[in-house]
Amino acid sequence: MTVGLSSQLIVPITLWGKEPPTHCISSVFLTNDQKTIITGCNDGHICVWDMERLPTGSWTPTTIVPKNMLYGHTAPILCLANGHFNPDNPLLVSSSEAGLVSYFAVT
Repeated sequence: MTVGLSSQLIVPITLWGKEPPTHCISSVFLTNDQKTIITGCNDGHICVWDMERLPTGSWTPTTIVPKNMLYGHTAPILCLANGHFNPDNPLLVSSSEAGLVSYFAVT
């Protein structure tokens, strides 16, 4: 569900029951710029994570913060792949155990 507060702002809202998703990871994808990790899980959810690096340029992240949860599958995620090589228009292709392939814009 998406709630629009004005013509300029869209606020996504995620609702679930008494327990949040467990997010038991079944696949992992790292974007080309190495700033975003995308994980797929056994319940079909896909989570986008921001990775912040140390100011020195070290490869060790200081924090990994959840950014978005993508819905489109009901079976375990088997594969996550880059859907487009243009860094201005990042796209993700995912496939599930049920044979479904989905295409997501990752911004």
